[in-house]
Amino acid sequence: MSVIRLRLPQNDFEKSADPSRTFIIKSDFRGTKNLSSSDQDYAKAVEKGIGLLKSNLAKKIVLSRIISFPQQAHTSESVFNAFNEKFPNAAVFAFSDEDQTQWIGATPELLFRKRGIVYTTISLAGTRKAGSQEKWGAKEIEEQHLVTDFIQQELKNLGAEAIRCGELHTRNAGSIEHLCTEITFEYKGDWNKVMHVLHPTPAVCGMPREQARCLIQQLELHDREYYTGLIGIEQGENADVFVILRCLKIEDEKLHVYVGAGITKESVPELEARETRWKAESLTDVIF
Repeated sequence: MSVIRLRLPQNDFEKSADPSRTFIIKSDFRGTKNLSSSDQDYAKAVEKGIGLLKSNLAKKIVLSRIISFPQQAHTSESVFNAFNEKFPNAAVFAFSDEDQTQWIGATPELLFRKRGIVYTTISLAGTRKAGSQEKWGAKEIEEQHLVTDFIQQELKNLGAEAIRCGELHTRNAGSIEHLCTEITFEYKGDWNKVMHVLHPTPAVCGMPREQARCLIQQLELHDREYYTGLIGIEQGENADVFVILRCLKIEDEKLHVYVGAGITKESVPELEARETRWKAESLTDVIF
């Protein structure tokens, strides 16, 4: 495993992270590798998931997929540079895994930022095209509230203090945007405990977490590998940890883009497939 580069968001304590202080953790969700799915196949999996949710087996699950595109001679360096220019508010990264496969991404999802005992995290959920003039739908608002409530409850259980939620707002992520709430808190214990308490969040797993995890393992056949894992850096009393989203790997002359969508009982399979396509295109539009 080697980290090629990690560029933290603008206005951070260090924009270019020292690779020797950076860590990467794989996703907990494992399966068969490299199973790219069509919109129709993904919609069928979502339909099955909705059926399970209507049986009250969980409130929300996050189903991911892989969408593959021709590589067209793009390199990890060229993709990284394109992401770095287009996504100033994301953590942009590139690394090679144990098989020397190249991974590149631009994740908007901060698990937490630690400055001394003061932490910042975000509740991020819901997706639509950037610049939409329509109001957010009930499904997206409910999905975002589930994430926010989960984070607050887990922090209280951990013993965090001074927990404060900012106002719900829309956050841009290139050609798409999400609902976002910023949460600050104080914690004097080991920051690794914060990491393990918050991850996987409902934004990448579902609610309740363990029930959602079981349903995902039933419905997803592919291996998430590093998608929905973690990438972070520790420097003294400071630490930044991000959830690995909006990522791809270069393999077999293809760009394999990893994306997902939050599924509730109100989900419409075709719309969820469209959402994942939008997320993939938010990366490929920049590259191509």
